[in-house]
Amino acid sequence: MAEIKPFEMVHYSSDYSDVLSSLITPPYDVISPKEQEFFYNLHPCNIIRLVLGKQHGNDTTSDNRYTRAAVTLNKWMLEKTLVRRQKPCFAIYQMDFEEPQGVRRRLDGLIGLVKVEDYGVGKVLPHEKTYSGPKKDQLELLRACKANFTPIQAMFDDPDEVIGKLHSSILASKPDQEAVDSNGTIHRTWSVCKQDSVQTIVNFLRDKSFLIADGHHRYETALAYRREIETQNPSSADQSHKYVMMFLTSMSHPGLVILPAHRLLKEARNLDQKVSMARLNDNFQIQEFDFNDRDLESVSRQISSELGQYAETGGHFGMIINGEKKFYLLGLKHPLTSVSNLKQDIPEALVKLDVTILRELVLAHGFGLDEEDSETHMGYTPSTLDAIEKTVKGEVRISFILNPTRVDQMRKAAELGQKMPHKSTYFYPKVSSGLVLNVF
Repeated sequence: MAEIKPFEMVHYSSDYSDVLSSLITPPYDVISPKEQEFFYNLHPCNIIRLVLGKQHGNDTTSDNRYTRAAVTLNKWMLEKTLVRRQKPCFAIYQMDFEEPQGVRRRLDGLIGLVKVEDYGVGKVLPHEKTYSGPKKDQLELLRACKANFTPIQAMFDDPDEVIGKLHSSILASKPDQEAVDSNGTIHRTWSVCKQDSVQTIVNFLRDKSFLIADGHHRYETALAYRREIETQNPSSADQSHKYVMMFLTSMSHPGLVILPAHRLLKEARNLDQKVSMARLNDNFQIQEFDFNDRDLESVSRQISSELGQYAETGGHFGMIINGEKKFYLLGLKHPLTSVSNLKQDIPEALVKLDVTILRELVLAHGFGLDEEDSETHMGYTPSTLDAIEKTVKGEVRISFILNPTRVDQMRKAAELGQKMPHKSTYFYPKVSSGLVLNVF
């Protein structure tokens, strides 16, 4: 049974409504150092100071990015820069955006507190592997601030759009908050505070499973924090450590968009391109397409068109190598047997996924990269054009272009208790940091 409840939301004071667009950021894990500096300079009350504070060379255990975030949070609460609602409510959160193909869409859902449970015990399901580094960082921030600054994004099954119909009338009213991010996405929030509406939401979602879409590291951080507090003070009357803020949307919502997470190989040890191409021939048919590096947008469209033909069947990838004015299209020769023959312990739910095929047959078998190499030297981007440009400019050595993972593939893996490789999905757009906060 999933447990969800309304909460006393914290948000920027209405005094800041005219500059709200200058106060929000994306989630911490998609903010580059250059973007971090941009957000710092955008406004002195930008949420970046809480979600991803600067590190200094003379940081200590008592004065560091986490302690400074806590000081700033307390200061903003005291000064009423951030204010707390005095009544527990849910928030309706909507993103009005343009996807990369130019189609305008809207995605909306609910923000509430979900009880943190171990995977397999409660109804929260992961679909992706995590790494220790990001969780250690987020745990330090959670200990210092006792707050969630960005909702974890999760999905639930609602084919009849029961929740969507419930709040459709509210979406027609003026939002409580509205801000535009740096990508042009419009973020809006409304409050749901009426007791009958709140209870309807709680009752409907009680029997649902929540599939984490974005925020696996933050959820597992919340789980670690819950265990830590329970060990330190098992009889505590304060239950706030047992909940985490989530943005919940229907799996069948027409505005749900998953982009691919293209791989960008920055460097690799002892990489022999001639040997790698021969190894790739073991499992792939390889086609070559020459291109004009003065018109990379056309190249991007061509790669996307070639790959798009295999979005349902899978097993195909684009590959661009720095210094070569051509891209390679890799097509799996034996889709049903290649991966399982190479590695017998991969579960059936994962064996046909493009991200698994890429990791095992392209990166591991073809280029000799183990998981440590892949994690250390790999970057990610949802943009095909960005991947091509970075490779042509020499910012990365090789880029691998994928089709996006589908929701049904995620769901199947999660329900079977299997985790996909890291960065298997890129949900777009990202829920912002700064519009709705949970401060314990």
